[in-house]
Amino acid sequence: MRKCIYNGRTLSHKLSLLRHVRSRPPWLRATLLTLLALLAGVLIVTVTTIVVTSLKTYTLTPADLLPAEETLILFSSADDALLRQYESWLPILKNLPVAEIPRTVAVVQVPHKGKVMAVFARRPVSPDALPSGSTWTQREVGPMFVSASSPAVFPLLITPAKPLGSSESFALLARGETEQRPWIFVQRALLPAPASLTDSVLETILLRPTTHLGIFPRSGSGMVVRLFPADTERRPLPLPPAPETAPVFSIALARPQSTFEQLENELSGTNTIALDTRILTFVSETFGDDVSFSYDILPLLARPARLSLAQTASGGLSLLLQGSAPDAAARIMRLHEAFRGSRTTARTVTRVFDGRYTFRNVRDDAHMITDEFAPVGGMQVHRTMHALQGGFCSAIQGEEFLLATDCGLLERTVLDRSQGPGASALAAGIFSSSLAELSGSVLPELLQPASPLLPEPSGTLQWSLSRQGDILTLTLLPAVH
Repeated sequence: MRKCIYNGRTLSHKLSLLRHVRSRPPWLRATLLTLLALLAGVLIVTVTTIVVTSLKTYTLTPADLLPAEETLILFSSADDALLRQYESWLPILKNLPVAEIPRTVAVVQVPHKGKVMAVFARRPVSPDALPSGSTWTQREVGPMFVSASSPAVFPLLITPAKPLGSSESFALLARGETEQRPWIFVQRALLPAPASLTDSVLETILLRPTTHLGIFPRSGSGMVVRLFPADTERRPLPLPPAPETAPVFSIALARPQSTFEQLENELSGTNTIALDTRILTFVSETFGDDVSFSYDILPLLARPARLSLAQTASGGLSLLLQGSAPDAAARIMRLHEAFRGSRTTARTVTRVFDGRYTFRNVRDDAHMITDEFAPVGGMQVHRTMHALQGGFCSAIQGEEFLLATDCGLLERTVLDRSQGPGASALAAGIFSSSLAELSGSVLPELLQPASPLLPEPSGTLQWSLSRQGDILTLTLLPAVH
């Protein structure tokens, strides 16, 4: 307390803390200021820690609670219709009660207990967001309310050895996604095992290095599937554009020759024999025994190429191959010669005399097979036609070529073709669910109309495969005619 005289009056006031400190000896003043600074620092750190911890706890997502290794599938903000599509892969989903709102649902492989469902919700919890009843257990885990089909899953949620959200696969596949946007995180092991040659071919080309998938339904019946990790050797190239003839099947590959060699090296022995048999049978029926697929046809596929199948007027299938090669003209001429040599020029002439006697005479008729050359749409078209045994046609312009077993299909493609290369991608194509009915073959299970990977309605779809960093992206859209 200090007294002061002001205008003849005596006043008293308290010194401020700072002035009080300044009035002390220098060593004591320094000590007090240091203590004040430490106290302020501790206060700031404490408040900041409380705020950050509370914020972090509040912003935890189901991926931060789920164990990375044991989580088989995570549906983020999925409506009931989307969940039901995956019952064929996970029959346990049939036990999930119907709800009118989107939910976040996970299926976890719990050691010694099997598959367990966990449904997550935040406050305020909607009435039908969490399943209830004697078969479900509800608990509060962090900021989430969880309802599980078995309480055995909760120890994994409370202290996961490695949270799903911290795994590289989830972080890359979930990039740019939010809890409010529907998408699905899937372990590759959950996909159906290959059961046919076409299953094995699709798995070898597309899924061999994949460990996890991200599935993203899009508006307008589209679908995006991300695959992790990507094959490090792949890079996109401009692909031949799709024909305007509405094929029932089409596939364009950036490196078809190396893809075929990959199949030969990685397919099982039984599947390799089956694939070789199908290819050799087609080559033999079309060109005879003098043509080798490995030495006469495969060299045409060192650059990007597209193979298409279209329905003919008679209901059969015709083949169209588009690509480019430095020695295309010479190799394709060899194919025309082989086709011509594999067809017979013998013609049977039948005559009836007196209405009773029938005579059959076999004659050599050079007119049974014809070769024609004509310019069409800026390309040189070569037609080799047999009167009874079909035809083989080609079109060449420089190094660019088209081959077809139906000349009408080839000429329509030449006249309608786009100038220049198509879009760059690793692969692209079109397929129709009607292909199995036309060819008698079976589409891979992942491409069957009932597959949850396909958008609804499936029908005819166009697809493309691209790469960004360590992610492959498969985009499926309804084909536009």
